[in-house]
Amino acid sequence: MSKPTHRSFADDLRGRDDAALAALLAARPDLLSPVPPDISALAARANSTPSISRAFDSLNQWELEVLELMACLEEPVSLEDVERYTSVPSSNVVAHLYRLCLLYKDEGAYRIPRGVRETFGPELCGLGQRLGSRVEKINLKKAPEASQEMLKKLTWGPSRGSVKDLKNPGPGMQWLLDNEILVIADSHHVMLPAEYAIALRGDKVHHEYHSVKPLLSGENVKDADRAGAHEAAAFLMWVEDLLEAWSREPGSALRSGGMSIRELKRAAQLLGVTEACAAFVAESAFAIGLVSIDIDDRIMPTSAYDLWLARTPVERWREIAAQWFITSRTAGLCAPKEGKGVAPLGPELDRAAAPGLRALTLELLATHVDLAPTLDSLIDLVAWNRPRRAKHLQAEFVEWTVREAHWLGITGRGAFTSFARQLLADEEPTLLASQLPPLIDHVLLQGDHTAIAPGPLYPEIFREISLMAEVESRGTATVFRFSEKSLRHALDVGYDSEKIEAFIKKVSKTEVPQSLTYQIHDIAKRYGRLRVGAVHSYLRCDDEAILAEAMQDRRLVALELRRLAPTVIISPAPLEEVLETLRSHGYAPAAEGNDGMTTLTSPSAKRSKSRPRPPRLIGDYSIPTPELLTAALRALRTGEHVSTQQRTLPQLAKTPRTTASDTLRFLQEMSGTGGSLWIGYADTDGGLTHRIIEPMAIAAGYVTAFDQISGEIKRFAIARISGVAQLDS
Repeated sequence: MSKPTHRSFADDLRGRDDAALAALLAARPDLLSPVPPDISALAARANSTPSISRAFDSLNQWELEVLELMACLEEPVSLEDVERYTSVPSSNVVAHLYRLCLLYKDEGAYRIPRGVRETFGPELCGLGQRLGSRVEKINLKKAPEASQEMLKKLTWGPSRGSVKDLKNPGPGMQWLLDNEILVIADSHHVMLPAEYAIALRGDKVHHEYHSVKPLLSGENVKDADRAGAHEAAAFLMWVEDLLEAWSREPGSALRSGGMSIRELKRAAQLLGVTEACAAFVAESAFAIGLVSIDIDDRIMPTSAYDLWLARTPVERWREIAAQWFITSRTAGLCAPKEGKGVAPLGPELDRAAAPGLRALTLELLATHVDLAPTLDSLIDLVAWNRPRRAKHLQAEFVEWTVREAHWLGITGRGAFTSFARQLLADEEPTLLASQLPPLIDHVLLQGDHTAIAPGPLYPEIFREISLMAEVESRGTATVFRFSEKSLRHALDVGYDSEKIEAFIKKVSKTEVPQSLTYQIHDIAKRYGRLRVGAVHSYLRCDDEAILAEAMQDRRLVALELRRLAPTVIISPAPLEEVLETLRSHGYAPAAEGNDGMTTLTSPSAKRSKSRPRPPRLIGDYSIPTPELLTAALRALRTGEHVSTQQRTLPQLAKTPRTTASDTLRFLQEMSGTGGSLWIGYADTDGGLTHRIIEPMAIAAGYVTAFDQISGEIKRFAIARISGVAQLDS
């Protein structure tokens, strides 16, 4: 006697209308890559383990628990069964699981697709195999104490227990075997069937159900926008400082790719931030193509950096933040709390789960206005929304997202800013412009040779003043200090005392201190009197007293100076070393070229010759557009119609073949009648394709017809039609 059959998963899909199929394809966009040829192919793909795993990842904890419960019960499972076990109204959750095709209907109840069970794996929720019998209640009053202890260990899983000798298992296990509470799994294991385990759990599958979403807890804050704008301005400043430093002196990269540990430490020290923050700054610039690793393992800005600088601060911030929203690169891995970090700018930072978890975290933050939630409550809420997503690193992902959002100015004092909310909604962050301080073109000179910029300077002014003064501190105000070293650097790049003084007077709103004027002229007067060239190196000076002083200076012993003539000294040390040593001990040498002329250090910034290669993005499938859904549904319905015709009309399973006269006769008879023809058509590569057309008119060797697969009116060359067959309506 054959077993009764039940409805199949593919039959359930065929019974769904276009709206239900569109909802399925929108919720599981991986099913559209590529578009399935018919409903059977769609069912097979929706039942595959990779697709089901992605669908599982989209479920929250309550939805996953309901699905696990239904998979553990005997099929078919009714809504009443679910609510009896959960004691919570579950109709909305079950309907959602049905929309996702993680369930399908069979006579008013639900069944679990085979692929869902396979994806869950064996012993779901710690339950063993089902025996198919119903267990109402288990009376353990007469059971030996050893038997009760065994059941306590097996009830909540694992369901299997090991035994050395099944012929002599011991009195406790023997009693359970005799009463058929335990069954023999193999020669060394026994198993507690799922029916008995559920009964022993008190008609439960889970310890508890999490049907209520956790709430975010924290404190209400004010002025989040102002604080966020301050962080955004600081972040732009960090990007500029790091890339300007790499313009002057390119960073060193590892042969395997990425920043070296020494370079990361140097960047952190330069910016005055942690290594984690420095790595995030470098990664943010790398993500939008401002930085590239050249073929000689040097890290330098690209030409895109100059274009980026020419934009407004809001546009610069928007480009960085928008890319951060979608990037799969995870800068938090560069400086983890434990273990070895991954090299910034390297190839090992991509994590597929990063964009989804970052988007979810930001979405949860954005829905709470003026609330700075605690990190623990945010981690709990993310874990409830996506319990399966990157489970081993999920808490770290959330922590890194919160930290990076603070650095970027997405949050201010822990609360989501209004301009970040605009950007999240794919709008222009217009509210940021009103919060950012305006660019200024002046500084305030002080008597201690410092210059204070009470706001962000225009980039060109900042660059020029940085050539002659050192940045002492950055923040709301920037403090520059004019020193002998910084002024000597200005002379190295081609300035003279008059140009330096004129620029300072131009940008300063306060009077230039007389002591600074004296210092500028004194350094300019001494600059270049001593000349250094390459022998390895030589020192030349018209003033013999200066050379005599250098020869007797014990601080210069390492240079191994030797006098060749009254005005010439040579050294085996490299030119750069000689210059650096002399300058560090109070001398003011100038480099000299082969022609005897002073060699100026070019102020032009170094740029990478390699084209910027922004990192690839790894993430989830994008939500299909309504146009794509409409086209996919049309192709599915047409393909299903063709498949049905092939099943019902075996003669159409092969490409139709007719003579030229029969082909023309069929086309003329069906032209304009609205009937459908099944044709074989030779494409441009010579291959035969199947088409379903509705002929409309015939002229000049072509038939104009409606192509049901593409949904368009097309012209088909009659000479390329291999054969036709009429389809039933």
